[in-house]
Amino acid sequence: MTRITALLGTLAYLVWGYLHIQAGNAVAELATRLHQPAMAQARIYQDAWTLFFAAGIVILVALISNFKGWTTSYWINLGVAGITDIGFIVLIIVPGREALWPGLQGPVAWGVATLFWTWSYLLRKRHTGPNEISLVATHTPTRV
Repeated sequence: MTRITALLGTLAYLVWGYLHIQAGNAVAELATRLHQPAMAQARIYQDAWTLFFAAGIVILVALISNFKGWTTSYWINLGVAGITDIGFIVLIIVPGREALWPGLQGPVAWGVATLFWTWSYLLRKRHTGPNEISLVATHTPTRV
């Protein structure tokens, strides 16, 4: 069960990354539409860069975790995706600057990924010692 939940969480993080690459493209396109290249345009490009960077980190960490089973990847993706999406929810969705759908696609993917990775993390923690926790079951634990 741990492998399945970890894989489902990984797939949800891959979807999250894909959605944020699309969002980064949309933000970069928005910056190119500004008539006067100025500081506002540079800041919008910086926002696009941040979305691309966050998406790349989450995708890379999710893929590495799927093969290596690193517990640290749980916390990295929880933090990067969480900070990115909480800012989006608070600054874009709540004030009504974006429609709830498709605006909530990213936060929903983040929630699903967090749910499955947390489930996997807790299942794995229950079956291993405190120094042996990983997201993916790599061996059968022995009971003493």
